[in-house]
Amino acid sequence: MTDVQKCFISLIRNVVVGVELLADFKTCDLAELYKLSKKQDMAHIIAYGLKQNNLIDLGSDLWKKYYNKQYSMAQFRVMNLEHEYEKICNVLENAEIDYIPMKGSVIRPLYPEAWMRVSSDIDILVHKEDLIKSEKIIADLLNYTIENEGEIRGYHKHVKAPNGFVVELHWLLTDRDVLSRTYMDDVWNRVSLSNNTKHQYKLNDDLFYLYHIFHASKHFKDGGCGSRVILDTWLINNKLGIDSQNCKEMLEKSELYGFAVALESIAVKWFSGIENEKYDLVEEYIFNGGVYGGGNHYAAWQSETNGKSISYYFKRAFPSYSYMCKRDLELKEKPYLLPYYWFKRLFVAFGKRDSKRTKAEIKTAWLEKEKSKKIKAMFDELGL
Repeated sequence: MTDVQKCFISLIRNVVVGVELLADFKTCDLAELYKLSKKQDMAHIIAYGLKQNNLIDLGSDLWKKYYNKQYSMAQFRVMNLEHEYEKICNVLENAEIDYIPMKGSVIRPLYPEAWMRVSSDIDILVHKEDLIKSEKIIADLLNYTIENEGEIRGYHKHVKAPNGFVVELHWLLTDRDVLSRTYMDDVWNRVSLSNNTKHQYKLNDDLFYLYHIFHASKHFKDGGCGSRVILDTWLINNKLGIDSQNCKEMLEKSELYGFAVALESIAVKWFSGIENEKYDLVEEYIFNGGVYGGGNHYAAWQSETNGKSISYYFKRAFPSYSYMCKRDLELKEKPYLLPYYWFKRLFVAFGKRDSKRTKAEIKTAWLEKEKSKKIKAMFDELGL
């Protein structure tokens, strides 16, 4: 672990967990620290830690231009996000639609202050039969824009607020044919009514943790899940009432136990100070991948698994029908749309948002053999 990474973890631990900085703590290069924390979408917490510990000149250009901006933006972002979340909940309550808040809205209260846990969107689960009704009511009452109005494509739908926030309305917890669906498809039998509500439900803590690990594994396999997942894992384990034995059984049956142990071990190392070098490669992978992963990591795993032949790229560009059905559930009923979804896949891969990642994947698949072997071995060890 580099000095910048150590400084990053120490400040996060100080701010969120409440552990004093070590007596011999030394501030690393602040510009490099900013790059790392921005990549991990945690620059706002680092800014707060630097300010509270008098580790940065508040009159400096670095503070004004970078850190203070991220700190202020996070507060503004979460304040508006929570305002939209409350409006959505009120609309669904008044419409008598059962719903379950997911992801960041559940984890955020575990942090000392709400602004410390930023999110890119709002995730809510409803019954499939309520999906179209939900999006229409939200659009009509809150002036949201609907994606593919009146249609059900995949396992969730997007409705967009006038201020740009996106609400993901889910009817399934996962679109993929994974073992954890044994529990996730039965989700409505594993919930309880939230306090002072008639239609808002919450997952039991054990199932929420399983979903957290599954969702992290999905991002991890796509190139990285970010250090925020490690912090979330520590907070869930220490602040929710999960049954460790039951969670272990669920994770084992879902073939996610090895991955969960890795995240938990790194979390204990970072935030409880218990050293463990077993998962150093996983740490490196998380730091290098950032919050949303990178094509170079994904390609290193895939190219070692499938070989660096032209067929590898063909399979990536034009996956099998069964694979595409897992990602786009409507194909099960409309197989004739497969060419359209292949085209859509390529359009996204080389579009403005993902072109950098796609180019990195192509480069890595051909050039970084040793890296591919290491990452393939890591995935095998984690059971992914």
